[in-house]
Amino acid sequence: MDKTQFEELLRRLDKILKLLAIQAVRDQPEEQAKIALLDSLGFAPGDIDSLLGKKSGRASKVLYERRKAKPTKVASPKIGALERDGTQGEDET
Repeated sequence: MDKTQFEELLRRLDKILKLLAIQAVRDQPEEQAKIALLDSLGFAPGDIDSLLGKKSGRASKVLYERRKAKPTKVASPKIGALERDGTQGEDET
């Protein structure tokens, strides 16, 4: 396969990928849900904007607001967890 054939193959695969992405979000009622789904599928914010026909930067803004709104989890030590040497840790009560 030469370079031009490979590039044509990539263009066609890109079109198929975009069609599948549009179909995946078709039934999502809210824009934020569509953007979140496409983001979870690995699409870049610019590509999401293009797929959804939105202004440039819209997906970035929505994703930023979603991350900002999510509460952060604080890691807590597990009771009875294994110690570094492989022994069972003691409960701290």
